[in-house]
Order: sequence, then C-alpha cells, then structure tokens
Amino acid sequence: MSRTNRNFVFAYAFLVVLPLVGLAGILKSGRHLAAPVSIDGVWNVRVDSAQLDSLPCKGLAVISGQTIAISQSGTSFVLSFPGALKVTGSGTLDGTALEASVIQPPESPSEGSCSSGSQLSLLATVRNAHPRSMAGTLSVANCPTCPSVAFLAERQAPAASKGGR
Repeated sequence: MSRTNRNFVFAYAFLVVLPLVGLAGILKSGRHLAAPVSIDGVWNVRVDSAQLDSLPCKGLAVISGQTIAISQSGTSFVLSFPGALKVTGSGTLDGTALEASVIQPPESPSEGSCSSGSQLSLLATVRNAHPRSMAGTLSVANCPTCPSVAFLAERQAPAASKGGR
C-alpha cells in the first residue's frame, strides 16, 4: 500500500468513521432522555376573591385576575406580569412541579404587617390536560400573618399566525 493511500485511509477513518461512531454513541446514550413539560406561554390566573379579602395584608391581591407570561428554557423559566404590574420572577421546573420566586415592586400596595418589596413564593403542579393548567399556592415569604392562597391558572391558546400556514 502506498503512502498516499495509507494517508487517505487514516484521514477517512479520522474524519468520517470516528464522528459517526461518536454520533451513534450520543444517540444511544440520549435515547431515554425526555424533554421537560412545556409551560411557555401566557397563563390566566384565578384566585378566590373571598380568600384574598380575608388576608391581613394585600400583597397577594396584586396577582388576582392577572395574566402571567412564562418564558421557558429547559427546566428554568422566567415569569412576568404583562399587565400594569412591572413584576418579574424566576423559577425551576422539576417534572410537573414548579417553584418560583417573585419580588414585588416597592410601589405595590401593602397594608397590614407585610411590607412592599416582599418576596412572593409560587408553588404549583402542571396538569397535562387540554388546555394545559396548573394549580398551586401563592404565599408571601417572611410574613407569618399571611397564609397561602390557592390559585388555578390556565394557559391561553397561542395566537394564530397571520401567515396562513
């Protein structure tokens, strides 16, 4: 075998065979991986108004009747309230359970023992029904007089594209 042919065989093995073997190994090892549940989109939040009225502080009242926009990347997400509120938060998704922290802005209304600028905690479970929904609790961190408030959120259907496809 000439030196040129031998170099060609080595180059072929290095540039073609080795990457194909590596790709096959990656595909085999990732066969059992599953994508996280999709929570990306706009969600309508419903909170029992009677439950909110009984709270000593009104820190959770700003959430009632709002929509939440969630932007997801893997198991991490960022949520914001696209309405009049300039509130954002972040959280993580573990299976169908999600946990998020939201910081209230200093200008949000606060009465009673809870101060403005406090942290809200959101714990929920995502349901894979159609339309997708989540149920959970909202609570004010470091506020012993404010109990958790149950909520239900339903994902809005995505807007139809105008491209006609």
